[in-house]
Amino acid sequence: MFNYMADYSINSWMRTDKPLKRNGKFPVYLRIRVRGKETKLPTGIDVYPNQWDAKRNEPKDKPLQIQLSKKRNEIEVFINRTLADDQDISLEMVKDFYNGKKKIRPESQSFYKYYLNFVERKKKENLDKETIRVYMTTYNVLKEFKPEFRISDLTLSFVEEFDDFMAEQRGNEPGGRNPKHKNLRTVILDMIKHDIPIKNPYALFKMPQPSTKEVYLNKEELGKMRALRSKYPHTSTTYQVLQMYLFACYCGLRFSDVIDLKWQNIDFDKKIISKEMIKTRHSVITPLFTMARAVVLELSDGKKLFGSPKRVFHRYSETTINRTLRELAEQAGIEKHITFHSSRHTFATLLVQDGVPVVSISKYLGHKSLEMTNRYLKYNLSVAIETAKNIKTFG
Repeated sequence: MFNYMADYSINSWMRTDKPLKRNGKFPVYLRIRVRGKETKLPTGIDVYPNQWDAKRNEPKDKPLQIQLSKKRNEIEVFINRTLADDQDISLEMVKDFYNGKKKIRPESQSFYKYYLNFVERKKKENLDKETIRVYMTTYNVLKEFKPEFRISDLTLSFVEEFDDFMAEQRGNEPGGRNPKHKNLRTVILDMIKHDIPIKNPYALFKMPQPSTKEVYLNKEELGKMRALRSKYPHTSTTYQVLQMYLFACYCGLRFSDVIDLKWQNIDFDKKIISKEMIKTRHSVITPLFTMARAVVLELSDGKKLFGSPKRVFHRYSETTINRTLRELAEQAGIEKHITFHSSRHTFATLLVQDGVPVVSISKYLGHKSLEMTNRYLKYNLSVAIETAKNIKTFG
């Protein structure tokens, strides 16, 4: 039996080159040849010389024929399945299979199995919950793109198609695609670190970068968004998303911290919000300005909820929130690409226009350095200072 296309052969023969056993029989072996290289594997079958069919290379005894045929067929099925999976076949793989190891090449494993194992390892390393959440968001988007694929499928074409999917099917801007590519790249580099033989497609892929100019609402645009509140029932998703966004504009908390905000984090009497930030695990204390107080007061059930461990806002997904915000911005006549993160830039920019020192704003945002805060402001800081008026932004 010989497969010219795959360049392998499997033959059986009675090994007369081996010493005759005490029972007067010779051992039967399988001779496996792959791309010019050969190995011999024992079958555990012994036959008398006169019971061997030299022409057909098999025992004359029917039960022994079936036993030998089964062993030969198992190897052939293994080789053909390996080739069907676009893997190269080697003698080492055949021997491992035959000896019961049945190894699967690491790069032929499910990518998602490796990804989830990677995330579990990071959890044990106490990676912060927000970063884990972002990794799982990337996982879900990848599953939406391709429900299943192998590690070996991670090519440059795959990454390019994934980027197109996020841009065209999901409508993600470069800033939204960038972290997902970073997560995927990190997992790929982890595979390479663990000696899985794949190439890093990101060595040839230009990562999409967020727009250099961060979006924020000016005071007039913020007023237009506030005016939309009267158009929706308080129980509607649109109203609740709007209130959540406005609240973030008034206090500067990140999306993850607003979603995680509990009533016990709010000191209504002292007019402050105090909580541990999800992203950095550092504590932040930020003022509860008048407009922010009005939002939480409306939700507090007559102040009964203050001090409780319940969450302040409904846990909508970031995708639902950003889609709703785009619709609201269009209704308000705001020609900007609004995302929830723009609330944080709105908070910082309007405060600096109101004459609040950058060092104070940095503390409110929970930044470790003024340099980080200036990244929020550097593209509009000069115009903000020039046009600053003595206004009480959030009062």
